[in-house]
Amino acid sequence: MNAIVATLGVIFVTILWGSWFQTVKHIKTFPVHAFITLMYGLSVLVVWVSIALFGNFLNTKDIFFEISSNIPLSMFVLLCGICFGIGMQMHLSIVKRIGLILSTSVSASCAILGGTIVTILFSELPKGVTIPLLMLVAVLLISATIVCQYAGILRDKDKGIAVAATKESRKKDVFHLAFINLVLLSSYALANSIALKTPTNPRGFEALTNMGVLVIGAFVGSLAVTLIRCHKEGGLRFDCGVSRKKLLGLALIAACCHFGGNVLHTFFAPVISVTIATALGNSYHLWSYVWGLLYGEFKGSSVKTYAILGIGILLFVIGVVIISLKTV
Repeated sequence: MNAIVATLGVIFVTILWGSWFQTVKHIKTFPVHAFITLMYGLSVLVVWVSIALFGNFLNTKDIFFEISSNIPLSMFVLLCGICFGIGMQMHLSIVKRIGLILSTSVSASCAILGGTIVTILFSELPKGVTIPLLMLVAVLLISATIVCQYAGILRDKDKGIAVAATKESRKKDVFHLAFINLVLLSSYALANSIALKTPTNPRGFEALTNMGVLVIGAFVGSLAVTLIRCHKEGGLRFDCGVSRKKLLGLALIAACCHFGGNVLHTFFAPVISVTIATALGNSYHLWSYVWGLLYGEFKGSSVKTYAILGIGILLFVIGVVIISLKTV
């Protein structure tokens, strides 16, 4: 596999990552935390079925031998997965309280910054890639997120939608959101930086082994949160206006996009380096706005709103182009 194919592959993964949460819009009143746990449970199946079907074809080592021969690294990846699953649950609970606009501005900025810092600290920089360049790309992606979020605020004003809650009441949630994205959700980048086998990290795990352990951890972390919430809320209700078959189908689609994308990402990352793959992957926020346009969420907005949204999308594209040019 050459660098161009791997780069295009990572860009395709960003589409999957930026699309999976659209399934949540169709679960009506079914608890989001339970849906996410269902998704992670199916993600375990998606990843381990991939291991069973494609492990030999891809010349992957015996996964159980690889895990047992390096227990400390296996436990590290499992812990990263648990932190990731818990972080995703905490992230979604805060989004529900403070709204998508503010939460995305904070979470995307912190996630981009956290992922960039992790790869700088724990991954070897590829030839031609410098820390200032990575920080420039991070700033471009963060700026793109903020500009697009401002376009979302203008869209709501155009439609006369009021934003509730005072700044003071949101401070605590914003602080927690920053911690979740800088620390807990950065565990995915950390697992890839330390545990994924690359030319500069030959002692790491094969891609499928790394993801096989990580997805189990994500399921365990998410399940723990759901069990605690179900205990506090007195159980789980399925009378949500959506059939169980549809819920299962939506969760399967989300699992294929989310952890199916993760599996692909771990195959492409070693080719262009974890550093570049992480920077490219952080552009997945762009696709949330593309879906917003397709869903007609900006319909009826002013020319100014569309122009600002266009500037935000352009900043995303510039950031992707700059880092992509370093792979060819």
